[in-house]
Amino acid sequence: MQRSYISSMVLAMLGCMQSCSPASTNTERTHSARTNGDIMDTSTWDFGDAPIEDNYAILKTEQLKDQYAIVIGTFIGDESISAAENMRIQLVMQYPVLSGQVAVRPRSRGSVLTYGDYEGYNDSRAKTDITTLRSMRTQNGNTLFAQVLLMRFKSLKTRQQLHSYDLWTIRREFPTMVPIFTLEVAVWGDFDSGQFPEERRRMAAEAYATELRKKGFEAFFYHNDDAELSSVTVGVFGHTAVDAETGFYSAEVEAMLSRFQKRLGNGEEVRVYFNPMKPELGSNVQPPCLAEVPID
Repeated sequence: MQRSYISSMVLAMLGCMQSCSPASTNTERTHSARTNGDIMDTSTWDFGDAPIEDNYAILKTEQLKDQYAIVIGTFIGDESISAAENMRIQLVMQYPVLSGQVAVRPRSRGSVLTYGDYEGYNDSRAKTDITTLRSMRTQNGNTLFAQVLLMRFKSLKTRQQLHSYDLWTIRREFPTMVPIFTLEVAVWGDFDSGQFPEERRRMAAEAYATELRKKGFEAFFYHNDDAELSSVTVGVFGHTAVDAETGFYSAEVEAMLSRFQKRLGNGEEVRVYFNPMKPELGSNVQPPCLAEVPID
């Protein structure tokens, strides 16, 4: 049987594309996640060991809490750290106003050049600095920074203390394998109801993953506090999980789907109504959906 939607958990794991949107539960509500074009969550970039060179401009002190900074450049490849550091040196020489604010942050798949240090997405200083950075010009009058984004960088302490059922442990074991799929079977979110605040939804997802583990399933939980969602997935599948031409799932994925035929939203089956404006016309139970384990 062909499945119509294959999802990407990418930053938010907001759902497995359209078919796995959590908005169709019996307690249907609308949740508005952050969509500001000036911010981006790169907390997931940190998973995987990144080499740290002895250079004063490279952030190598132990980061005990999440940090927020404006990314002004990204670099990939084996020489990403040195390329980023060379760019940092050139920038502060040509634009002294940037001195002391620009740093290189090694990531698992490259490096980023960042500006500033902020308290969070709503820090007014960040908004002011983004405006300033966007207004900067080269000697030829061109925009100095093609794109600037306020990003969150997850703490080293958080990454080092991952629970064995946390979905990110897959990336710790396979940091560069692309793609890796898993089957999302449940999601929890408050959706402005006041019934599932952060602690409760996180505990619910972790408890369900633990329950499935006890039953012999390879289950994982995934928390996205920015989107205010927690999910549970089962199984780990390689690139053969879905046929790129036909969209058919592999026998392994279909076998798992036979064990999990309903996707849960806050513990209840998720239903897709034929006409949301006329629920009396009927609905179908939404099946779990294949999701790609995020890289960064």
